[in-house]
Amino acid sequence: MRQLSLFPSETSSPRSEPRVATLLREEEIQRPSRIHIVPHGASPVLAARLSSLLREEVEVELTDNAWTMVSYRRVSGRLHFRLHHMFARAHEPVMRALAGFTGRNRRAHGRAIDDYVRQHRELIKPAAPRAEPPLAPRGRVHDLADIYGAINARWFGNQIQARIGWGRRSAGGRRRSIKMGVYFHDHRIIRIHPALDDERVPRYFVEMVVFHEMLHQIFPPSADDDGRRTVHGPEFRAAERRFPGYERARAWEKAHLHLLLRQRS
Repeated sequence: MRQLSLFPSETSSPRSEPRVATLLREEEIQRPSRIHIVPHGASPVLAARLSSLLREEVEVELTDNAWTMVSYRRVSGRLHFRLHHMFARAHEPVMRALAGFTGRNRRAHGRAIDDYVRQHRELIKPAAPRAEPPLAPRGRVHDLADIYGAINARWFGNQIQARIGWGRRSAGGRRRSIKMGVYFHDHRIIRIHPALDDERVPRYFVEMVVFHEMLHQIFPPSADDDGRRTVHGPEFRAAERRFPGYERARAWEKAHLHLLLRQRS
């Protein structure tokens, strides 16, 4: 599934509340062969417009998702869009960008969609907070609480106030990519990917990942005047490179990334 997301907060959680479908116009009723209506939250008007542009069967579902503005996937040979309800009022250039987002030039069309989303940010409802599951810092090999405490004392003067734990393990085969860790700003929580809790993963590499996530509390994301968001700015990268184990950890990652991608987590 392809998706384009806006991140009003790193702690936002996806939530979907489909809107009621808009009625078909008369001229759209005359072209039913390319339109498949999903029963709840469907937008036959947008489906007809996108179907005309893409020249294939399309279905559209409108949502109030606070995290993902645009996503699409193919279901039984049919292109299924999930769009934030702000796109119900989109003009032709934006509709062409949505259609083009499914093709090869996704970056250019994605920028046009980003601009539209920024102009309609007031329509994005904040996601409802959800209870966080308990954190488990002690792993089978590495103790994140011990690593976090040592780094906090030595490099941050115990000024970092966060909780840390391993992410959930799930069955799965080889991955294409892996996110080593994540920092949730609103809740001050650090989660480390469980694939790192392995005897083949050296402690100094886990330390580098933990240090990286702790830096996010010192250097939170910033946005420019156009709303473009920067997570790892120049100051963040400079501070990260000052960590004594940085080069060693990056060299290990480059040589052993395949090991992490193959692991079940």
